Amino acid sequence: MDSNNVILIGLDGLDWLEIEPWIQEGDMGNIKHLSEYNQEIQLGSTHPPWTPCAWPSLLSGRNPGKHGIFDFFIQQGYTKQLGDRSNVDSAYLFEIADAYDLSTIIINFPVTFPTQNLNNSVVIPGYLATEDVQFYPTNLRKDYENEYRDYSIYPDVTTDEEAVTEYINVAQHRRDMARFLNKRYNWDFLAVQFQVTDTIFHDLTNRNQIRQVLKEIDNFVDDIIDLGGEDPTVFITSDHGMGDYDWTFYINSWLAEKGYCETTTGEEQYFRQAKDNLKEGTEEVEFSIFGFFTGIAVSTLSAVGLSPRRIHRALGKVGLDKIVERLLPEEALVAAQNQVVDHENSIAYQLLFNSLGIHLNVEGREPNGVLPQSDYEQIRSELIEELKDVRDPDGNFVFDAVKPREEVYEGKHLEDAPDISLFPRDYRYDVSGSILDTFRRYPHKNHKPNGILISNRSLGDIDQAEIYDIAPTVAAELGIPVDSNTDGKVLTDTEEEVERQDWDEIAGDYATTRSQHDTSNVEDRLADLGYME
Repeated sequence: MDSNNVILIGLDGLDWLEIEPWIQEGDMGNIKHLSEYNQEIQLGSTHPPWTPCAWPSLLSGRNPGKHGIFDFFIQQGYTKQLGDRSNVDSAYLFEIADAYDLSTIIINFPVTFPTQNLNNSVVIPGYLATEDVQFYPTNLRKDYENEYRDYSIYPDVTTDEEAVTEYINVAQHRRDMARFLNKRYNWDFLAVQFQVTDTIFHDLTNRNQIRQVLKEIDNFVDDIIDLGGEDPTVFITSDHGMGDYDWTFYINSWLAEKGYCETTTGEEQYFRQAKDNLKEGTEEVEFSIFGFFTGIAVSTLSAVGLSPRRIHRALGKVGLDKIVERLLPEEALVAAQNQVVDHENSIAYQLLFNSLGIHLNVEGREPNGVLPQSDYEQIRSELIEELKDVRDPDGNFVFDAVKPREEVYEGKHLEDAPDISLFPRDYRYDVSGSILDTFRRYPHKNHKPNGILISNRSLGDIDQAEIYDIAPTVAAELGIPVDSNTDGKVLTDTEEEVERQDWDEIAGDYATTRSQHDTSNVEDRLADLGYME
């Protein structure tokens, strides 16, 4: 393999504050060695700092207002559909490289399926694709699995004891796929993404288990870099950070209390997931019996008009809410609601599950809008001011900022963004669209707005870069034009004048036909990670 190839490694969700101790202790020695070329650079993410909008921004160099992805789901009136590559209205870096006859290998990057017809590229889809997704070219999956084993996009963890082994196994597939393709292609650009570096922080509370997984992935990263020869150009990035959260703020509940949001009765699901979490053992069986009878009681109370939200409050008053929470996981309590948003009769609501944004139900824009266009600015301004003053039960402000969408995004998809953007204080609050109590104390790990950036090339005297900088920087290193419509800048020193051209003109029709695969299993995985509240 020739030297001076470009390698991009994505480590989803890594945060300097979380991994610094392990870097210093040598558990992530390969990343430590590479980071010595530059100081630790923070990489600012998109808003919101979620995987499905961040990676398209990293690969395109454009903000969500230009590519059109603001959440895991795409708004369709009052409903939503899981997004895929066909919803991303921007060309990707590797598609431009392919147009310039460079050979590219793309492994596991989110929102890359379905893949258009590329001439010189390999795409192994990642996050939001189904587990049985077709690779590109189509023969690759069969060829790989004949030589190695069944390729896994998602971890399949059923017990805590299996967790570390399964996460490492899924990560190893990325390394093995890179080796497999390296033998078959003389590549110019190799990009490999590890999704489990995010998942482990959502799923595991044992720091030693997280450390074990990251230590192995650090070795896989070194193996991948070795494929580039003596002196490849290397970039290691994460799409966002990770850290501590304290609360869940149920914003639609708050909007309902303020008179902006109407609710109606939906499917009664309280304790629906209890039966799925039964395990063998005396303690678990005792909890299961308790849950069974509690579920009967809840169903009875629901039948006479008491919502699970009110029932949960009542349980709290008699001290049973904590027992229920010990019995059931967070997602089960969220599924407890049988009150849902009545979008057609509401003025405002959070439509997408975790968009950190509020939509207004505007006449002539939404299918059954109730807010007159003439009142839009007044109502939006009033809501923004009210939200700025929201405090949690400890008396702390919930939001550092609440902004109109035009102060956050720009581009042809601005009208698809939520009307109001929410910036939680220090990103210590989930903002959920479910209807339960307005606040629930819930210590856990979730996304932060700053990820990491490491390179073995000089990036100048900076300690902060933006996710939009990666695509133009890698393009410059590959010697292809930088997008004239990018929101980023080239970080590396380049002696030659950087050529600029609109990537949409180069890539042509990158908008592929939407996948018709059943995505219910993918949505279940998102629910397991807490993204479907």
